Amino acid sequence: MNRSARDLEHWLSRPLCCRYVLAEFKTLRLPIRDGAEVLDMSWRWALGLFKPGEYEVLGAWPAGAPSVDVAHDLHQRGLEHLTAVSADVGMDCASTFPDAVCWSSVGDPNITRVPPSGSFGPRRRAALRSAAATARRMQISINRAIKRRGPFADEAAAAAFLAQTLERADRRLYGT
Repeated sequence: MNRSARDLEHWLSRPLCCRYVLAEFKTLRLPIRDGAEVLDMSWRWALGLFKPGEYEVLGAWPAGAPSVDVAHDLHQRGLEHLTAVSADVGMDCASTFPDAVCWSSVGDPNITRVPPSGSFGPRRRAALRSAAATARRMQISINRAIKRRGPFADEAAAAAFLAQTLERADRRLYGT
């Protein structure tokens, strides 16, 4: 299914739920062909948990986009409240989402990360660990797809591929 860049851009800007328990931000590197050289372009994407076991891809942004712009985009699309935010390098969670409990997901990917001790009860912490595991599985799957398809002809082709891949991953979350 070949979709236009306009359709994919529309999908990435679709309305969101107003409340999420967690936004898990991850960074991807997409190889872009620049003449004889291949350069990496970084993109940030986010998975939202709105209730235990129910996830949705919140969107994707160039990694160089300021955190405040990402937060503004999410707010413009309907997100009003985040309880927790986990992010890898490059996302200033504390200033962007001041009411949320924030922590960094940087570190050993084999270690299950949990939010700061005492922030949540056992059921909420289990839901957050499950969301983090789902985001890690999606990240691995998306990285495999990028390796199979890349390097991309230009940034637009890479962005379109990422949007299409995230949309497919989002549909798999819902079993459609």
